[in-house]
Amino acid sequence: MKKVKNTLLWILVVSYFPIVYAFVSVGKSKVVCSDIHVEVNDSLQAGFVTSMQIRDVLQNKYPTLLGGQVQEVNCEEIELFLKKHEAISECEAYYTVGGHLNIEIDQRKPLLRLFSGYSSYYIDEGGVKMPLFDQFSAHVLVLSGHVNKLDSLNEVIEFAKFISNDEFWNAQIEQVYVEQNGEFSLTPRVGDQIIYLGSLENYFQKMEHLYALYTKGLHPREWNNYKEISLKYEGQIICTKK
Repeated sequence: MKKVKNTLLWILVVSYFPIVYAFVSVGKSKVVCSDIHVEVNDSLQAGFVTSMQIRDVLQNKYPTLLGGQVQEVNCEEIELFLKKHEAISECEAYYTVGGHLNIEIDQRKPLLRLFSGYSSYYIDEGGVKMPLFDQFSAHVLVLSGHVNKLDSLNEVIEFAKFISNDEFWNAQIEQVYVEQNGEFSLTPRVGDQIIYLGSLENYFQKMEHLYALYTKGLHPREWNNYKEISLKYEGQIICTKK
């Protein structure tokens, strides 16, 4: 008897879902998009796009979206369209039962601002170019100088990640400069000396030595007494006074 009851229960369950799905499908076809809500998740850290801008972009692209039936423009199409924006890395779109279109956006994260000749643009964490935006400037490490001397930006990107992920260096190093010979120098925020790094080979050890100099070798009031600090040679720090 128990086995029969279980079998009947499964039959009812299996029969129930197609019926419910049919009702939901019919109901959905009558639901209209009554509002568009856009949330930019990382808006406190960056302001490349705003909620209002994304609403305007969507309504220009889909003039009948607001007030139209939700099935006319599906969420996947909206996501693919918004991901083409040069400031957007991730996008999720979904409708609520009441017909509200919710959109959540993550912005791309610039790692470097590159100056080369008369052009300037960002490089994001994946090494992809980003244009500048009028409404927001990201405070990131600057790369300038003879950038055209570099065969690749891969080493610089790895070095920039190291700088940005370290609290001390992120606050202290302002600019990476590519010298005429393809070597690198650094510009600090505090102190007006030039820090000659040489190549980026073994940069971690070089920066460890520089950190020891800043924290143990020199008093902060002495930082401005030197015009050059060289880390080019293994195991050595050469300081040149003004």
